[in-house]
Amino acid sequence: TVLVKCLLLLSLAMVALVDDTSAQHASDVQKFNVEGDHFRALATYELLPSKKIVPEAKIAAAKSAWALGLNRQAADSFDSILRDPQLSPDTRARLTLSRAVLEYQEERYQEGCLFAEKAVSLLSEPSPLRGRALLLWGQSFVRMRAYGNAEEKFSRALLEVQGGDKAEAHFNLGLVGMKLGKYTEAQRHLESIPMDHERTATAIRLLAGLSLETKQIDRAKFWIEKGKNEYPDVFVDSWGDYGLLQVALAKGDIESARRIEEYSKKQYAPSDSWLVLM
Repeated sequence: TVLVKCLLLLSLAMVALVDDTSAQHASDVQKFNVEGDHFRALATYELLPSKKIVPEAKIAAAKSAWALGLNRQAADSFDSILRDPQLSPDTRARLTLSRAVLEYQEERYQEGCLFAEKAVSLLSEPSPLRGRALLLWGQSFVRMRAYGNAEEKFSRALLEVQGGDKAEAHFNLGLVGMKLGKYTEAQRHLESIPMDHERTATAIRLLAGLSLETKQIDRAKFWIEKGKNEYPDVFVDSWGDYGLLQVALAKGDIESARRIEEYSKKQYAPSDSWLVLM
């Protein structure tokens, strides 16, 4: 953060050297923010005369501060903007959701819940935006281990989100379903995640563990082998081999079990937690 502030001061100095013929405007802040030039967006905003500062420039500057990791500055800016009574309902809801995300990132999950709840209350009709607010509300509950509350929010979110967010809702419902012992529902949700989603690899590992837990031996073997073959980075530890050993033992295949154990002893450190359990 100190480095970011030093670089921001340098950007301020550089922008201040620009000839008067290219004086900065509020639209420049938005332009630099959209282009990802966040240092310049903030530097330009700081040099704007107060009469040129409009809500759009304030929002762009707050987003740039957030992108640079200046979360406290971003939060304060969003709070200042939210005090404007002229904000449209949609903009107010979006900024309130941004505040919820900021609190979540700072691990203040109770506060994240409050902002997410506020964002939902600002949106009277079902929408993808309200769905995302419900998702974050549920994720905050998960962090507080309030799995029942989280399940309710995720179920509502699933009805409103679109695209990749729908897979995210399925993933979270699978996760809390496992926590609540609702294995059939958890399996259904995890299997609903498309194969090209960023959560797919983790979902496959969860499905493998769930299948072992519920004694679905053939399913467990299928998911572990699929994970090891297609997502080796997620199955890089010895858990997959431990799972295959349990499958072999459940099938009475002692020869395969011994082969897996011998391979694992050569592959992993003696202190490996899953190797110890083999």
